[in-house]
Amino acid sequence: MVALTALVSVSCADWLDVQPSDQVSEETAFGSVAGFRQTLNGVYVELNSDNLYGKALSCGMIEVLAQRYDVSEEFTRYYPFTEYDYTGATAQDQISSIWETAYTLIANVNKILENCEKRRGTVLSDEYYHIIKGEALALRALLHFDLFRLFGPVYAGNETLTSIPYYTAFSLNVAPSLQASEFMENVIIDLENALVELKDDPVITNGVAGKTGDSFLAYRNLRMNYYAVEALLARASMYIGDTKRAEELSQDIIDQHDRSSHFPFITSQQITASEPDRIFSTEILFGLQNLNVDLLYSSLFDASRLKSESLLAPRSTIISSLYTNINDYRYRTSLRTTAEVGGTNFSVFQKYMGGDSLYMQMIPMLRISEMYYIKAEIQLGKGQDADAMQTLTEFLKHRGVDTPGILTPQALLDDEYRKEFFGEGQLFFYYKRLNRTSIPNATSTSGTVSMSSAEYVLPIPDGETQYN
Repeated sequence: MVALTALVSVSCADWLDVQPSDQVSEETAFGSVAGFRQTLNGVYVELNSDNLYGKALSCGMIEVLAQRYDVSEEFTRYYPFTEYDYTGATAQDQISSIWETAYTLIANVNKILENCEKRRGTVLSDEYYHIIKGEALALRALLHFDLFRLFGPVYAGNETLTSIPYYTAFSLNVAPSLQASEFMENVIIDLENALVELKDDPVITNGVAGKTGDSFLAYRNLRMNYYAVEALLARASMYIGDTKRAEELSQDIIDQHDRSSHFPFITSQQITASEPDRIFSTEILFGLQNLNVDLLYSSLFDASRLKSESLLAPRSTIISSLYTNINDYRYRTSLRTTAEVGGTNFSVFQKYMGGDSLYMQMIPMLRISEMYYIKAEIQLGKGQDADAMQTLTEFLKHRGVDTPGILTPQALLDDEYRKEFFGEGQLFFYYKRLNRTSIPNATSTSGTVSMSSAEYVLPIPDGETQYN
């Protein structure tokens, strides 16, 4: 049985054509092209679960781990994560939910892949076969990779440590846990294969609009399209230290970005419109459409109605010290408003205020800026500090920042990861990849938190230790 998830209502992006939520037989789910479409769309919808990118792995738990917010001790759902205390029942419940939801979706993706092979030519045309298979392979890699970034060891120097299972087929049996290097090899293989399947993705010729007249092949930045897979593969390659492959991939996306209208940089007019584009949606290589995104703001970030024991917010002093240029688009759109709560001045995080426009309903997953950061980091690794500074300086012009200040290239890159991905779940993983032994804390402009594997590696949930 394959679990199909439905949207609550129809949005302006009608690519999500999902039946009412139900448990349907495999024959029904994969007996038609419509069944394949609905099943795959159901996976995308479920990525918006609070246990995954709808909250926990975008702006919730994962950002608390990165010391984004000054969390009140009374905010019992999140405070343990500020202390990296994973032992309590509340923390363990959240960790278990992430694990279970992700692996359930992986099982569904594997069932889609299995039926792609069974029904190629009879149900699926070649065009649909390659697109669906490519997206499914990429989604399988995405979910496994983020599970690994949470539950796996710090990679560099620990490649032979046992990590977690990688499921390459639907199975009711427990898969063995793999060494870290073996696990990541599976991630890379899935992504490389996805690129092959998506070589004729309409995003390559038509951009985000995709194929005219076919909603399933449109809105390509809301799906794991060819360039999104390249970007995820670049991210994964950096994670294992394969800078050569990461450089090739990031540069390919940058070149495509420079020579076409694909994924254009946000403009000052778009961020000052009556409905400002706080997400910088034009630059998103892959994002999720979340019809309930405004609930993130009202339930976690709205300082006008939330008390300290239920508010996620950064201290204003830290934001002002980080965003030294008040013209920075990221500051102007998402963090300029301040509020006093419980005697402390906070900056109100407004990226997910939501609205009726598509770009006001998006959760960013992969964006063009990361490719520039990867390029700069690789240049730094080669000792090309001047080139790295030029890469970052040229990028910052598209954030309304003409001069980067007096920071070193590495310090500037660190600050960029803090600024660019606010509320998007990438900062903690950046620190973990680099195995930073200390990171900026959430309460002081000069304070730090000591980090080690104890902080960076979430415990495998109770009842799942058989995977070890």
